[in-house]
Amino acid sequence: MSAAPTAGSGEPAGDGTVPVQWCSWHGGMAEARPVEVIERGPGAGGTLYACRPCRIANNLEPLPTAAARYAVFAHLAGTADTKPYAPCNRHEYCPEGAALWAEYRRQRKADQE
Repeated sequence: MSAAPTAGSGEPAGDGTVPVQWCSWHGGMAEARPVEVIERGPGAGGTLYACRPCRIANNLEPLPTAAARYAVFAHLAGTADTKPYAPCNRHEYCPEGAALWAEYRRQRKADQE
């Protein structure tokens, strides 16, 4: 992977896509989404971006999609007050679960475009 130069010149879209950003996988400028945050080591505090072809080729999931997926799983896991998969179940979603699932589907659709 290549080291990323300074942030791109474009403003991020609502789905995290940056119009002109350094793709850390193919080493060039492209429309990209954040896929990894560097939290340790000499490059700590940075974010790696990948364009759509590189995300597909390397099976990378953008951070907004991963966060939406984890939110659905956390909701389905239950809490101290609710058992797992309650009140959502395999036949219907509760209002909160439906909203989380819709956000996850929106993020997945953004990945495909």
